[in-house]
Amino acid sequence: MHKILLRIFKLKGRNPFLFFYEPYSSYKLGQMSLGAVLFLLAISIIAFGVGFNISKFSPLAVIGLLAAIAVGLVTLVNTNFALVILIFSMLLSPEIGGAGVGAGERGVSLRIEDFLIIAVFFVWLTKITINKELGLVRKTPLNGPIFLYIATNIFCTALGIGAGNVNIKNGFFYMMKYIEFFMIYFLFVNNLNEMRQLKIFLFCFLLTSFIIGTYTYSQMGSSDRPSAPFEGEHTEPNTLAAYLLLCLSVTLGIFLFREFSVTKTILAGLFCFNIYPLLLTLSRSAYLGFIFSYLSITFMSKRAKLFLFTVLAMSILFVPLIAPKKTIDRIRYTFAGKEEIATALDLGIKLDKSATARVNSWLYAFGKLKERPLFGHGVTGIRFIDGQYARSLAELGLIGFFPLLWLIFAVLKNCWQIYHNVYDNFSLGLSLGFLCGFIGLLIVGFGANIFVIVRISEPMWFLAACVMVLPEIEKISLPPTNLEEKLAYQ
Repeated sequence: MHKILLRIFKLKGRNPFLFFYEPYSSYKLGQMSLGAVLFLLAISIIAFGVGFNISKFSPLAVIGLLAAIAVGLVTLVNTNFALVILIFSMLLSPEIGGAGVGAGERGVSLRIEDFLIIAVFFVWLTKITINKELGLVRKTPLNGPIFLYIATNIFCTALGIGAGNVNIKNGFFYMMKYIEFFMIYFLFVNNLNEMRQLKIFLFCFLLTSFIIGTYTYSQMGSSDRPSAPFEGEHTEPNTLAAYLLLCLSVTLGIFLFREFSVTKTILAGLFCFNIYPLLLTLSRSAYLGFIFSYLSITFMSKRAKLFLFTVLAMSILFVPLIAPKKTIDRIRYTFAGKEEIATALDLGIKLDKSATARVNSWLYAFGKLKERPLFGHGVTGIRFIDGQYARSLAELGLIGFFPLLWLIFAVLKNCWQIYHNVYDNFSLGLSLGFLCGFIGLLIVGFGANIFVIVRISEPMWFLAACVMVLPEIEKISLPPTNLEEKLAYQ
């Protein structure tokens, strides 16, 4: 395996798995004695509580707790290995049946990775608190927008609880979920220290996408619309589609900036391999998002424009011929349903039931916004809306909606600046791929939730962390051989 990584990421003859044994900080075991004691004390308290209530927990909940304890112990010794586990768990951890919290349709489901993220995050906090020279939080351009967005959600939800719109338990656990997404961001931002480490994390991310693609193929013939593994009772094909969109964009970005090699062939194969699963999801918002993502890459890329335009032209000609019939039918059915036709907006525009439901959700959201225009009804203060912007407007109001816009603008602006100021090919490909994948997700956000769905938000914020640290990592790991090389990419 390590020889494959050496070839893919050109790690200059070094065994890439050595990073599991090489701490990137000045951490010493002796300095962590207090942290170990505190962690073991916490384990004892949890074990005591679980022991007396074991019959009330589902088997997967117990497994989740045990996994969290194990990963927490791993984090004490080496954070890198724990972060690799988190990368795989984002899409490959089971939902814990019967372990949801909250009430009604806005209850929160729990997954094993919820336990893992919290365990790794708080053990890491313990380490950096004791190892004072590590610093608490690395400064990035997204810190301010993230903290304001979290604070706004908490404030609006508190107002919603006070007004009787929000169930306290639902609101609390939804906020914990939102904070958990940003735990991913800060965990990776603060533990990424060199290019070798970042490349191995990206390898694990792309390997996970291959596993998900394989799982999607395995559902052909047994499911009308495939979904990600371990989805529980209610599958979410749109979630899988958005995840694949992001993976495809990152894969294409890295592919474009690789010199011709085995790596480039592998990346091309992975891209082609995951395209078909995207078509199988029948997610029209993801189709549209992928079109915007691909066009963005085509116009922003600093190389291979002719190749990208050629692929685009061939796709227009041949995709309608080779795409699954149900994919073509799904697109046509949007404006040409049979008996399942509903009229939207009373303008004589006829849509199918699914498209009409999206339009009606916007109308419902605007109605709720009129009731509380400034700070909205709070998170979970309204019924479920499958559309990020409509949902955020109704839950956070006009004032609360601005921090979300600022966060989106900050991601776009800084990714654009990073793309135009890095010089390493891998950095260029990753920053371009994520930037255009994020643009695609913003399009998906008109018909689906992208900032509040676990299997979209966690990979998205992991990639955002990788991109935000690129300039600093380049200075440490990849100094330019000469000034002209650097200027050539600016």
